[in-house]
Order: sequence, then structure tokens, then C-alpha cells
Amino acid sequence: MVQEISIAQLQEMLESGAHLVDVRESEEKRGDILDLPRSEHWPLSNFGLYKAEISQQYPTVFYCSTGMRSAIAAEMAENWTSQALFSLKGGMVHEVKEKQRQQQDIR
Repeated sequence: MVQEISIAQLQEMLESGAHLVDVRESEEKRGDILDLPRSEHWPLSNFGLYKAEISQQYPTVFYCSTGMRSAIAAEMAENWTSQALFSLKGGMVHEVKEKQRQQQDIR
């Protein structure tokens, strides 16, 4: 079963060696500020091509803009590995909006 995680949980998982995968399409990534360090790019439209690359040693976290495609990707990958699979809740757009809201609250 795929679990959704927050950005704070993602940070903890990355420190423990989790594999991070961006499933957005290439056009979405051009000039994008939403790229996360150490992430790999596996566009959902070609997702099946990456089956052999999924980590067999560490959990994998998928992310996209809104969290919808990352959840789909995680479900698709369930048969590819025995490791846990996660989707970033709300995607990167949610995280950017949350940071903006927090900054406004500080002011």
C-alpha cells in the first residue's frame, strides 16, 4: 500500500537513503524551481522503462506537481520492489504554497 508523506518526512527519509523520483513530464521541469536535490527524473508517460532502476535496498519516494501522478507511479511500482513506496502529499505546489503561507504568517 502506498503512503503519502509530508516534506518534513521526506527530508528524514532522504537522510536515511531513500530514493527520490520526479515523475513530472520533461516540459514541466524546464526552468523549474521545484526540482529536489538527488532526485531522478522518470516521466510518468515513460514510467515502465524505469522498472529495472527502482531501488531494491531503500524506500522510494515519488513526487510531481500536485501529488496525483506520484501516487499513480507508486501504485504502478508496487510489483517492482519489496521496499516501501511513498508519494509526496499534495506535491511540490502544495509545499510552495505552504511555505508562502508560513512566510506571510511571520510578517
